Order: sequence, then structure tokens, then C-alpha cells
Amino acid sequence: MKALRRMPALITIMALVLIPCWAAAAEFSAEIAVTGQGAEAIYQLHVKTPFYRIQKITGPITVPSFPSIVNQETGITWGLNPQQKQYVEIADIEKTAMMNPIVGWTLTRKGMTGTPGPTETINGYACETTLYTTTGQSTTAAKVWTAKALDHIVREERFGLNANPVLKLRNIQEGPVDPTLFQLPEGYQPASGPNGSTAAADKPAAVTAGGATQATPQTAGADDSTNVGATQNIVFILDASGSMWGQVEGQAKITIAKEVLTNLVRELPDDAVVGLVAYGHRRKGDCDDVEELVSLGPLDKEKVVGQIQALSPRGKTPISRSVRLTAERIKHLEDETTIILVSDGKETCDPDPCGLVKDLKASGIKFVMHVIGFDVTEAERQELECIAREGGGQYYTASNAGEFLAAAQEVVQKSTPPYGILKVTATKNGKPFPTFVTLTHQESGKHWTPASTSGETGTVEIHLDPGTYQAELKDSGITGGQTPTVHLKDIVIAIGETVERTADFSDGTMVITTLLNGQPFRGNVFFYRQGEENHFHNEMTSPSAGQSKKQLMPGRYRVDVWASEIAGPPVVTLEDLVIPPGGTVAKTVEFFAGELTITVTHEGEPFATPIEIKNAAGKQVFKNWSNWPKNGTRVLNLPEGDFTVRITNIGDQKQVATFDPVHITAGASETITVAFPLTE
Repeated sequence: MKALRRMPALITIMALVLIPCWAAAAEFSAEIAVTGQGAEAIYQLHVKTPFYRIQKITGPITVPSFPSIVNQETGITWGLNPQQKQYVEIADIEKTAMMNPIVGWTLTRKGMTGTPGPTETINGYACETTLYTTTGQSTTAAKVWTAKALDHIVREERFGLNANPVLKLRNIQEGPVDPTLFQLPEGYQPASGPNGSTAAADKPAAVTAGGATQATPQTAGADDSTNVGATQNIVFILDASGSMWGQVEGQAKITIAKEVLTNLVRELPDDAVVGLVAYGHRRKGDCDDVEELVSLGPLDKEKVVGQIQALSPRGKTPISRSVRLTAERIKHLEDETTIILVSDGKETCDPDPCGLVKDLKASGIKFVMHVIGFDVTEAERQELECIAREGGGQYYTASNAGEFLAAAQEVVQKSTPPYGILKVTATKNGKPFPTFVTLTHQESGKHWTPASTSGETGTVEIHLDPGTYQAELKDSGITGGQTPTVHLKDIVIAIGETVERTADFSDGTMVITTLLNGQPFRGNVFFYRQGEENHFHNEMTSPSAGQSKKQLMPGRYRVDVWASEIAGPPVVTLEDLVIPPGGTVAKTVEFFAGELTITVTHEGEPFATPIEIKNAAGKQVFKNWSNWPKNGTRVLNLPEGDFTVRITNIGDQKQVATFDPVHITAGASETITVAFPLTE
């Protein structure tokens, strides 16, 4: 991105919209190539409106190669760190300019004036062009090509600079993009912690792959339940090896640890679930000196405090074995357990505690591990930091009693977060359904998209500050008409509680019944998505029951019902029919008509000749011959009302027999008889 650093003259203090306006749902993958000054930089781009994901493949070493997920609607960016399984949320999109060329190049146009240019073709795509000039200059400083089909910039070029820098899309592949690319991988933690900018209600608008969100459509009623007692499980692993007798500021480290941890335990919520493991407290030189002092269970503060106070450091530092023991105790638990390791040194028994923690996480055991390194060396810090990183937690360095207290308080605070959980599960036709969850905080009006449901489980768990929320989920795979949408209202989040909602996008059923004078008959049914001009399906109702049953995706529809057995034919339109997920909408359309029989003879013989019928408004409803069901006869159904009937002598068209009005009554029969030639 060196080219950007050499363009300060193009950046002025003026407002610029950095979030593109997406006119239609775009879904494609491509490479972004940046050329001009220095080595070529290449980025991988995936777009699935309203999100895109970008990651450097090759380029400046100052640009991290970690992927970023950007929400086009809100401008929020989530940078992912796969090495530490962390993410960071960046609300100010301008701060991402150095790692995101789409943003960086847009910023260089700040203060420029854009003028529409000619339509041009780039890589086979018809593009609208925009020419940019700087204030007081008439020459073009920048040119942007936007592909109409992609609704995305495919080329951007700067002029008047060395080598004319170019940003362009190449290897464009249109089509479905894996939705998991826009999800936060399971186990990722906010880099700033639950109380930072990426926690609680500000948790990323990308997806938590292993989570799930439930929502129930308003039309079907909301099915929610609240589970109390979401307090985190906590297991303390305490170092009671001989080195804990070492002095810090004139006081033994074990004395400081006992005092700090005792106070912390007393301040834990009464409903906390706590366990205690210690090592090195019974025998010298014994790597198996690991003991579960308090089994994980409802907190008994006096029991835990008593075990802490009774510790007397003696032996080695078997970190791996203490972690393995703890993992064995929690491997059956569905809820995540927070492990807090306090140690003043590195492993002295087994070779690779960091690798062990990594393997335990990979095995599926649900835990996060924080580590407090108390008065450790640089080498010891590196090992303990690695353990925290592979455990999905954070490392805290404490070199004195004050720092140890602060670190312990913060890590415990992380273990008992001040938030509630919204758990949403989306399904479609009995299977997990991946879709984005958009939330609105009712008190503040804040609107954002923090997560999506998992394609594997259909579920996402979203950590939220206490308050009242609304949620919206859409089946964005439906094109045209109204997008099927599930609305969830009055979601009340409280600390330590989990609220569950379900969004069902299963197909519903529309039942249309057609009646003629109160009896079933065969009608023709045309189905439209509300707002569309062309029907997507038509079928006949059964003649015996007069019914049509059609499976439809949730959404709004229009239905036209034609009575083809009646002259005209009359049409009844049903507007704004809402199909709820898994629900049934039934409508009955009834027509009323009578029968008209026209008999025509010529010189006493059956005679086929033209017939025209108009309604009272003068509109023609029938034009045919008197040849059905037999020659010289026409039998037809007409709607209730008055009509004008004209029968023309095909042999002498000056002879026309007119009957006006002919009154038709539902269920009744009328007969007209004409004998040609007509006489005066």
C-alpha cells in the first residue's frame, strides 16, 4: 500500500461515504490486484451482500495477512487472528485503510468531485464510469469502473502519479459463496475482552459458526423460554510449588496469592460454579503431585477458602498434568468452563504444556484458559503466554502484589461476564438454516447485524447487554417479490440468563377452493410473488373438491383465480396473502353464473353462425359460433347480470337477431331461439 502513502494531496477534510450502496444482492469471489508502485499486492475477495471478506495473499509486510469481515450496512469491520483465535471489532472503517485496499483507495478520493463518464466494458462486464477531479483542477485525477451486474467496483486508477497506480478485480467467479466465510469461527474470543469494544451488544456482525439463534415469526407467535443460571463454570489451578516461597516486595508469593484469591472467592456470586486444583503442595520432586481439592460444583466459599489457606508449597511444577486432570473432570460438560492458571514458573515435568492445551481444545472439550504469570522470567512468560493463547484466553503478567490483584480481578470478571445470551435457531423444512441475525436495541435504536446462524446446527448464541431487543432474520436466497422475513419482538435480556427463540423458514401451504353456485368446480389458479408481474406457477383446482394445495416458501403472494368455464372469463384477485413458515392459508373463491342456450336454424335446419355477447358495460365477453355441443346450438355459462346477444346470419350478414337485455340469474337457465331467414 505504499502508493497510498504518497498521495496525501488527494485527501481533504470532507465527508465521504465509505460504504457502497448495494442496489441488489451481490454474490461472487475474485482477486484484487494493486499495481503501480513497488511489488504487486494481491488480495482475496468474497462478497455476499451485505458482507464482504478480504485477505492479503501477497503484498507489503506492513499489511497483516489476517482476514477481515466487513458489514456493508454498518461499516463495522472484524479482523480475525487465527493464530490466537481472537477477533477485534473496528467501528471506524477509516481505521482499516492500511489493511483493506477497498477502504484505502476510497479514502484517497475524499474531497474529490465525481462526474459520470461513458459506459465501458471491463473483463466482459458493462461498467458505469465515474471521473474524479480535485478542487481547482480540470484534469482527471482518478477513474472508477463499477460493474452493473456485480454492483461493485472492478477497476480504479489514479493519474498524475508515478506509474499510475491501479486497483482491479480479476478471476471473478459469480455464484454462491460459502456463508461460513462470513462467520466468526467457533471459539474465537474478542481481543479486548467481554468488557471491551467487541463484547456484549457490540459483538461482531459476522457469524459465530458454532452458535445458533432461534426466532419465531410474528404470524405464528413467538416461542421463547428463559434459562436462568448461565453463570460461567470456573476452575482455579494454583501453583503451590516450592518456588512460591520466593519473595516479592518482602512478602512470600504464596502469601500474596492466598490473600488475593481468598478475597476473590468471597466476592464471587453465590450461584457461581467453582472448582479448585493445586500442584506441588504435598511432596518434593513428585511430578504426580496434582490434586483436585474442590470438585467443580455450586460454590462453597468457606470450603474453597479453607483449601487455599491450607496450601504449603513444596514440590515441582507439573502444569500439564494439572491441566489434563482438569480437562478430564470437565470433558462431559456442555457449557464452557473457564480455567484460571496461576503460576510463578514454567513446566518442570512434561515437555510441552502448550501443545497439550492445543490438543485438548481440538478434542472438543469446551473451555477457555486464562493464565496469570506471577513474578516470572521472559522464558517462563513465553511458555505461559503460549498456554493462554492455545487455550483461547489471555495472559496476564504480574510482578508485584498490586499487579497480581488487578490481573486476578480482571480474569475473574471475564469469567463472570455482565451479559445475557440470546440463542436463536433457524430451520427450514426441518433442517438447520444459515441466515444473518439483525438486531435492534429498542431503548437506543441501535441497529446492527452481530451474527448469523450456523449452517451445521442452525443456531447462534449472541452475548448482549441487558435490555430489550428486536431481531430480524431473512431468507435472502429468495429472489424477486418480498423476501421471507421473521420478526422477533420484545426480547428481554438479563444478566446471566439465556433467551431462546426459533425462526422457522419452512414451506407453508396455500389452499384455494373454487365454487360455482356453491358447488366445487375446476378453476385455474395463477400464483405470483407479491410485487411481481409474471406468475411463477399455475394449476387447476380438482373438479371433485374444487381445491388446489400448493407448497410455498414463507412470504407474500398474489393469486389470480380464473373461472374458465364461465364466459369472460371472470377473474378474482387475492392480494397480500401471507404464508407463515409451516403454516396454512386457505381461501375460497365463489363464482355465480347461469346457463344460456342459443338454438339457431336456417330454413328449419340446424345452423352454425356467429354469436357475440356483451355485458351491460358494453364489454365483449363471448364471440363464437352456434356449433357446440352440436351444430345449430351454443350452450354457455354467463355471470349473473344483463347482457346483449347478437346472432348474425352468416349467409346474409344484414340479418342480425339482437336480444337486449338477456337477464342471467345464478343457477337458472335461459333459452334463445333464432330462425333464419328473419321475417319482418
